[in-house]
Amino acid sequence: MLLENKLKPLSAIFLALMLGACGGDSETNIYAQDVAEPGHDDHDHDDDHDHDHEETSSARLLLVEAGTELVHIFEAADGDEVAELTLPAPINYAYPVAGYRYAAFVHRNDNWVSFVDGGVWIEDHGDHDHPYAEAPAVQDFFLDGVRPTHYTFNDEQVAVFYDGNSETGDVAGVATFDAAAVAENGMASTLSFDTHMHGAAQARGEHLLATIRDAGSASTLPDKVGLYHLHDTEYELEMVFGETCPGLHGSAQNEDKIFFGCTDGVLVIDESADFSATKVGNGEALVEGARVGSLRAHHHVAEAIGIAAGGLVRVVPGEAELQALPEPLHEEDSVVASEFAADGEFFVALTSEGALVVLDTHDWAIHGELSVTDAGQLGEGQSLKLVVPPEGHHVYVLNPGSQSLVAVDVEALEAEEPWNFDFTPLTAVWLGYAEEGEEHDHEH
Repeated sequence: MLLENKLKPLSAIFLALMLGACGGDSETNIYAQDVAEPGHDDHDHDDDHDHDHEETSSARLLLVEAGTELVHIFEAADGDEVAELTLPAPINYAYPVAGYRYAAFVHRNDNWVSFVDGGVWIEDHGDHDHPYAEAPAVQDFFLDGVRPTHYTFNDEQVAVFYDGNSETGDVAGVATFDAAAVAENGMASTLSFDTHMHGAAQARGEHLLATIRDAGSASTLPDKVGLYHLHDTEYELEMVFGETCPGLHGSAQNEDKIFFGCTDGVLVIDESADFSATKVGNGEALVEGARVGSLRAHHHVAEAIGIAAGGLVRVVPGEAELQALPEPLHEEDSVVASEFAADGEFFVALTSEGALVVLDTHDWAIHGELSVTDAGQLGEGQSLKLVVPPEGHHVYVLNPGSQSLVAVDVEALEAEEPWNFDFTPLTAVWLGYAEEGEEHDHEH
């Protein structure tokens, strides 16, 4: 079996790593004195529930130290370091798990995905929501598969796509799971292909949309999408969409639709119309030779945003061609990171020069622009990173070159004083929940 999430016969080195991740030889340094140990409940459930929520952590930032197995965990409110965790292998990428209590750390070169409980969450106690802030902890749950690469998630599910390896004959595959599986060391649902590919997958309840590649193709990129249905813990192919997607790369989803980037446009699959598929062509919005290679979508926004050659285009379902944004970004800058923010109210684009451009998703006009960090301090191989919580008006810009992180209020267009570190951060992930008063009503 390609993908595993329970203890199976592994190589001796991976067995040792896994046992370390489960508390054997792993290190957990806790710095904050007022943080409870994992599993310890300092709350008296017979009290009158008169909690001071302002003194309870609601969010944390987990920063990966470049080139290491280390994760540094900070309080998002004040930058105090809560803990330092040592994971089983050097870390390539970090992502939130649906629900934002757990983070996934991808060790791509070691064929591994490990998970951390950020220690901050809320429980519904009937007449109120009870906040908790405990010590972060490495979880027992893990995934192992060859070259985990593309990671996508919605409100409830995560899909991890494994590329496989042409040199070793390892085939591609997908694992899907939710926060409950991480918490309870449960089972992931899996799909195995018959060849390797640099593909993508999007989980949709009991369905999975995943790419298909002809084993005889000269390209590692797939050109078709299949619809799979879950049976027990494995996915079975229901249909292959007739609308092809040559050079497929990049995917996203919103409330009803799933988007895949192609060399000739964007494939749009409408779940609300029995998974019907249409193509939005490149048209004149893209310069010759450009294609959409990454996509962003949000469940409150009908349109998706495509990233093509460092620029942005609108993907409007039902239109024949991609649409240009009303106001383009500076021509000399390229987009290095972008995401929907403030529960879909804004779309933020981080440029190669360290500026943050904020677009209003109601009409796609530029809400404002702010110079945030000095991109000239970046070293070879380093890049700016953007960290976006699911709600609230703050986003974070990470600059490995200056060893700093800046919080930005995208509505007020104000940057706070940067946090400076004594290590080089590679990437970061936000975990937590929206504090009372941070939710917004939208009319998209």
